[in-house]
Amino acid sequence: MFDLIILNGKVIDGTGSPEQKLDIAVKDGRIVEIGLLGDAISKEAFDAEGLYVTPGFIDMHSHSDYTLLLDGKAESFVRQGVTTEVIGNCGLSCTPFKSLEHLKRNVFCHVEGYRPEWKNSKDYFDDLQNRPLGINVVPLTGHAAIRSYVMGFENREASSSEIQSMKRLLEESMECGSFGFSTGLEYFPGNSADRKEIFGLCDIVKRYDGLYATHVRNRDEQYQKGYGEAFDTANKTGVRLQISHAVPKYGAPEEATEWVLDRMHHYGSSLDMACDVIPYEWGPTTMTAILPNELLRNRPDQIAKLLRDKSVRDSVRNQKKPFWLLIRDDKWDEILLYHTVKSPEFKGMTFQKIGNALHIDPFDAMMDLLIAEGSDMFGALMMGKIKSKKNIASFLKLGQAGVISDGVSLSDKGPLRHIRWSPGCYGWVPRFLDEYVSNTGLLTLQEAIHRITGLPAKRLGLKKRGLLKKDFKADITVFSKEDFKESPSTTGYNQFASGIKLVIIGGGIVIRDDCHSGAYKGIVLKKHID
Repeated sequence: MFDLIILNGKVIDGTGSPEQKLDIAVKDGRIVEIGLLGDAISKEAFDAEGLYVTPGFIDMHSHSDYTLLLDGKAESFVRQGVTTEVIGNCGLSCTPFKSLEHLKRNVFCHVEGYRPEWKNSKDYFDDLQNRPLGINVVPLTGHAAIRSYVMGFENREASSSEIQSMKRLLEESMECGSFGFSTGLEYFPGNSADRKEIFGLCDIVKRYDGLYATHVRNRDEQYQKGYGEAFDTANKTGVRLQISHAVPKYGAPEEATEWVLDRMHHYGSSLDMACDVIPYEWGPTTMTAILPNELLRNRPDQIAKLLRDKSVRDSVRNQKKPFWLLIRDDKWDEILLYHTVKSPEFKGMTFQKIGNALHIDPFDAMMDLLIAEGSDMFGALMMGKIKSKKNIASFLKLGQAGVISDGVSLSDKGPLRHIRWSPGCYGWVPRFLDEYVSNTGLLTLQEAIHRITGLPAKRLGLKKRGLLKKDFKADITVFSKEDFKESPSTTGYNQFASGIKLVIIGGGIVIRDDCHSGAYKGIVLKKHID
């Protein structure tokens, strides 16, 4: 007797192959039969007539490292059919852990309510697994966490002995099951690292056949250096390269996208390389990211004090290499305040409107809001219109381009209810399918499903996951293409997607008809171990 049979569904298996009308039988957490099974005996049956049955979606780039500790239900993701997310991206991770002050800088969306007790990757993975976990988690180890553990927030190149200490920490994490290593070379302290440091760490990743996911050092005016460094790293070390959210951003010249794509084609035969794309023009980041390194090496109270000084503000405003060229070009109508603890009345407003409301320049409004955040300033978030649909589509034409949320798993209740990160937290999958399958026809539905199932599973090296095949793990999503929509809100704030009929994780039903069953079926996956 089977545990569950999904009958009459339009099965898309995750390989990119055409759909077939088939039944799928599940027992003991695995797919045990695929075919025409209408006469089979099962404890439970679900009629998927007219619905699509696919592998559970895999989000290859998330930042839920900390939010899952506060609420492991991962509701905003699983309600989109996501059954697995990859944490530890952009150099940011919970481990190695040195102090609470470091943690606030090394994760997104830190809020009070959880006191960390881990010191290393093993303890963190165990802590995450021992809590109710509603989604499968694939961990990467972040460069910023490793670097700050060894040398604090120093704005300088690491010494040879410091690099050796970082390599030992990364090796320990890989031994504990980390799937790879990530950098955020556009952020401090990652942007203080030289190539010798990154090459040395990638040598460790290569030894474990891990993945190197990089937020490159620059994607606008100096894009050639930014992307070129990533290619050189893979060429020098032989590491498997994943270029995170690879689309050039505002300020890059028109030829930037073509230049990057040409290089990817050029290196395609010699390097093990791929990339991923966020299906939104707007993108989030921390407000502190715009501050120069010499400020960021200080404590939050010291930063706040310095930002009250006009000369310091002027130096921030007139940086030669600003983090966002939107700010340099006074595009204040294209920058939103997205998350704040101390100034909630301004959430969702553009900085132009915030400045008008306060009767001050929008830049000064941004600085004043950072000061007001105090010790919470590293959790303040903004959203900018930093990409174009044209460039997103150009990257999606690449067969090795995956699709990601670059978000965090959130909820409309509990300890995460006040956090805003991006619309992708609640709607990245339906946005991708709606915009690039239904509206533009850029991809077929089968190819689109492949980009968020089979492709990332293979890229990560997940065992028997990502496809609908006999003996594979029963992570399955069933949805109505017509009804599968993200929230109509332009901000996507605390509004779940709709149209998901069934989500199965590890053989257990987690979502049924857009309602959460209360089941926690997720596990922490560990490379070389699971």
